[in-house]
Amino acid sequence: MLDSTFKLPSPTAITESKTKYNYVVAHLPPEIATIVRDVIIQPDSTDPYSDLKTKVIEPCSESKTQEIRRLLAGESLGDRKPSELLRIMKRRAESHNIDDSLLFELFNQAMPVLVQTILVSISPITSYKAADVANRILDINSTSISTISSGSECNSSPVKERKSDMDLLRNEIKKLRKEVANLRRSRSRFRSPSSTRHVRLKS
Repeated sequence: MLDSTFKLPSPTAITESKTKYNYVVAHLPPEIATIVRDVIIQPDSTDPYSDLKTKVIEPCSESKTQEIRRLLAGESLGDRKPSELLRIMKRRAESHNIDDSLLFELFNQAMPVLVQTILVSISPITSYKAADVANRILDINSTSISTISSGSECNSSPVKERKSDMDLLRNEIKKLRKEVANLRRSRSRFRSPSSTRHVRLKS
């Protein structure tokens, strides 16, 4: 706002750094003046306004990461599928150009503990892949609950059912880890010039 004010021709635009500095110091709220007290006592000799501006902005503004965390902190899984939650998170933060590693971290925090543990063990993993994995884990989990419930009604052994479902979950995790390993190998082959030449020669 001040930069825009200084450009107004009333009567003339303010361009001198020292004049801008004096104007800002004269209008600083006391609580901000306390924060930049050292700069006010000993202003920069070459460009006092720019130096003061930087020192005022630094402690009074949120970092981009903090802002994104605040934006997405209220999102929870609820009755939605993980892939639906991810779409909502991406839509809410689409104007912030979020790095995928940060999106994955925030998405993982909204998952049940079981899902968080499994997702962290699969590395590297994208947010989209994490949502797909979480969908499959929760599908298996919900199937386990319904199987155990129906088994109890039929006087079958819940312990056997649980063991069977855990085996199913372990197998699913093994498959997912193999998928990630295959992706990693295919990426490394694609990036390697020698591998590319070798493939071309063979073909």
